[in-house]
Amino acid sequence: MRERENRRVLHDGTPPNTSPLGLSWSCNHADTTSLMSVMGVQLIQDGNTASSTSPHLSPPAKRPRHGTAANTGTSTGKENHPHRFLVSKRFRRANASANGGSRSCDELPDELLLLIFRALSLPHLLKVSQVSRRWHRLAFDQALWYSVDLSSATLPAGTLGRVLASGVMVLRSPRSFLGEPGFTDDSPLLLQHMDLSHCITTPHTLLHLLRRCHRLIGLSLEGLQLSDPVLRAVGQSQDLLRLNLSSCSGFGHDALHHMLHSCCRLEEVNVSWCGFGRPHVGVTVTRVPETVTQLNISGHRRSLTDTDVQVLCQRCPRITNLDMSDSSMLTPACFPSLQQLPHLQHLGLSRCHHIPAASVGELAQITTLKTLSIFGLVHNSTLNVKDLIPQIKVNAFPLTSIARPTPAQGKARTVWGISCRLALRTL
Repeated sequence: MRERENRRVLHDGTPPNTSPLGLSWSCNHADTTSLMSVMGVQLIQDGNTASSTSPHLSPPAKRPRHGTAANTGTSTGKENHPHRFLVSKRFRRANASANGGSRSCDELPDELLLLIFRALSLPHLLKVSQVSRRWHRLAFDQALWYSVDLSSATLPAGTLGRVLASGVMVLRSPRSFLGEPGFTDDSPLLLQHMDLSHCITTPHTLLHLLRRCHRLIGLSLEGLQLSDPVLRAVGQSQDLLRLNLSSCSGFGHDALHHMLHSCCRLEEVNVSWCGFGRPHVGVTVTRVPETVTQLNISGHRRSLTDTDVQVLCQRCPRITNLDMSDSSMLTPACFPSLQQLPHLQHLGLSRCHHIPAASVGELAQITTLKTLSIFGLVHNSTLNVKDLIPQIKVNAFPLTSIARPTPAQGKARTVWGISCRLALRTL
């Protein structure tokens, strides 16, 4: 074989590692090993070669960053380099509601906030209304202002109008100082029950208020100075059932006639101690609605007569409670008219001095009568009225409650049995 190769070399003149094109190539073992080391390839060696002779391969070392202590000799950070951006990672707050924690009040729905506000008193409700616009809107929601008690309060001009504009339907404000309501528009109010007994106010303020009340069911103006326009404004509430004008003055019998004619559904009327003359009493007994079941016409000493009682009993046969106390002109001649009332249960004849105590026994013929008030009639201790009328309770109730919003034996914060939720006590 060697002789043939030598002959070929001599014949062609080309070494064995030379290509036929004339390009020679060779394999350098040292260069091959260096290239394989850079590529991370280890050369497989023979088993006889010791492992210590093979080169130790390690991963490439990390290049030092620009601006580090290894390159510059100073510890300059990224934030100090003028051509670098600093991207900081912001950690998000954990969702407290997802972990069962508390939530912000702004996330609560309106319905839930209204339930919370319902448990607040009136002073606290006014304070939370200043937190934000949303809380102010919810704090004056109509559902929270259904019934309000402003007893013995001082209400400057504009205060009452702002309160009533919130949708108040029950207002109790006796013994209060009432300034001008200060309504911003002419829209009617939602008031149904209103107690303004013994308030300090003017007829002009009452007129400004009652002109916007068309849905009244119960109204008490006891002890106030009225006027004819005020009484005519009361007549706008045609659904009025209870009217208390006890100790009122300042109106004529024509305005009284107009009011009684307009309020044709009245059931309880109190016109006691109004200083009525004969024209006022005549209008009352002839124009009072036939639907009246409770009437207090006491205190008219020189005006109410037996004839008036007869006309009244014929006009209002449904009367169950009648108080004619302090009527000095009444005599036992009115008893037959009272006996014609088929439903009469309570009768008041206190201090009717023209009625002898011995004649009271005639009232026992009224089979439906349960209580009788005759304070000031019995002066003789030898006369026992209870023996004359044993089935009737005598002098059981010293005060009458006809059309009065808060009876003496009732709760202090009720208006005709309706309790007021919001009460103005101390701010």
